[in-house]
Amino acid sequence: MQITSRSLLMPYSILLTALVFTIFFWFQARHVQAEWINVPPVPSESGALSFSIGDKQMAYRSFGLMLQNIGNIGGRSAALDSYNFDMLSGWFLLEDGLDPESDYVPMLAAYYFGGTPDETQLDPVIEYLAKVGQRKGKEKWRWLAHAVYLSRFKQKDLDKALELSYILAAKAERENLPHWAKQMPAFILSQQGDKQAAKDLLLTMLKENAEKMHPNEVNFTVDYICTRILDKSEAAEMPLCDAAK
Repeated sequence: MQITSRSLLMPYSILLTALVFTIFFWFQARHVQAEWINVPPVPSESGALSFSIGDKQMAYRSFGLMLQNIGNIGGRSAALDSYNFDMLSGWFLLEDGLDPESDYVPMLAAYYFGGTPDETQLDPVIEYLAKVGQRKGKEKWRWLAHAVYLSRFKQKDLDKALELSYILAAKAERENLPHWAKQMPAFILSQQGDKQAAKDLLLTMLKENAEKMHPNEVNFTVDYICTRILDKSEAAEMPLCDAAK
């Protein structure tokens, strides 16, 4: 077999061509970076299961990790207020259908996505947490309490917070939850300026439940009435406040 100079040069020609193409491609593409395309469309539950061979837990955990890391692209992080929260709501509800018992996605919604600096985006998060928080189950009520918190302190929407607080208080009464959950409507009424309604609510609670409450809870409730709801002159005329001194 005769080896010609042309056949010897062939590999080097291919290598040189590949090198030139690589250099040309680098100059053309070196400024191109991954773009933030925002939250992807939400599949149906059957569509979601098709990605996990019908395994709900695999789908739940895979999509949960996707939600947790979705804004990290090309070594950069997208700001929370750049997310499409309406689309996120669809993912929350999809995940809730895949595993209604897990607290992983509610925690992401409350403590991660709930940290957006744009309070106008919080409605889908609050609605989702309120839905999950009304469900029976150990500690589920805390998500409802967090929905009250976001409405009250981040959105400063006291009407919404009051509406949710009454749902929380009713759940607290049925399930024997901490007394602060039962007292939440009074706290918000007081903040709204409806001192009389707040006082009446707490006095009724003391009258009906004082024997079931821890002494520290009783003392807190009395102190709240006497120092936070009533002014000094009103407190001076109330026997409950004199007895607490």
